Amino acid sequence: SVAGAGGGTAAGAVGGIGTRGTGEKQLEIDRRIVSKRITELKKELAGIDSRRIREIGTRKEMFKICLVGYTNVGKSTLINALTGSDIYVADRLFATLDTRTRQWAIEGGHKVLLSDTVGFIRNLPHQLVASFKATLEEAVNADLLLHIVDVSSGNVESQAENAKKVLEEIGCKEKNILVVLNKADIVKSQSQFELLQTIYPDAICISAKTGMNLDLLKEKVLQIYAGGEVVLRVTADAADGRIQSFIKSSTTVLKQSFSDSTITMDIRLGKNQLSQLHRFKPVKIEEIEE
Repeated sequence: SVAGAGGGTAAGAVGGIGTRGTGEKQLEIDRRIVSKRITELKKELAGIDSRRIREIGTRKEMFKICLVGYTNVGKSTLINALTGSDIYVADRLFATLDTRTRQWAIEGGHKVLLSDTVGFIRNLPHQLVASFKATLEEAVNADLLLHIVDVSSGNVESQAENAKKVLEEIGCKEKNILVVLNKADIVKSQSQFELLQTIYPDAICISAKTGMNLDLLKEKVLQIYAGGEVVLRVTADAADGRIQSFIKSSTTVLKQSFSDSTITMDIRLGKNQLSQLHRFKPVKIEEIEE
């Protein structure tokens, strides 16, 4: 792996047979190993690309949340903790290549899509950025980004800044971003931790591993998801199963009635969900008093 590319003999001239040429320096060997790893990653990602873009296109009707951040900050651990899934977790570079998406029930029957993404690194090679296009599409198309920061890292500030730069490069600068300070249970520098809380005053401090403050994270996400609530009377074709499925899974149904060809439902939903509702083109939508 790339993470282990610096191993081997001490720097200097080495000899031998096979992959190491006579007088070849350790740096040249390391470069070849890294180059080989990049080639492997590009081949793997090529097979992911078209499938990911197709899948993203089918999720337009659901609120999408994407976990982003530097590599090894605990994104996969967090999505497992929130959804009860078993996404592969490893302390190695690019352990997550493909984005994995799970449904997350946040409250009152509301369900959102939660996606894990490839970890960012400092000075990510441009050819690798191109290869990560499909996995990064999740971030570009998300309604909310959770920027996960590892507060136990000695390089936490530079890692957070590098992740922000990558987000800018892929066009996510203006996205709705919630900073999540992870691994707060194993903070090594209290002064650095307090500085981060000053830099990111709206951040949520959690531990994905122990479950600390995950309830606060869910509460904050629910607030963003709702964006303030509104009560509507929606009339739809009685045979339109798609809009009925969306309403029953993503809103609170207060009352419903049927006529010969239509169904009318009084619902409560977040203002941020209005655009999703309009995509289903109901017969009529009107705002009412509860």
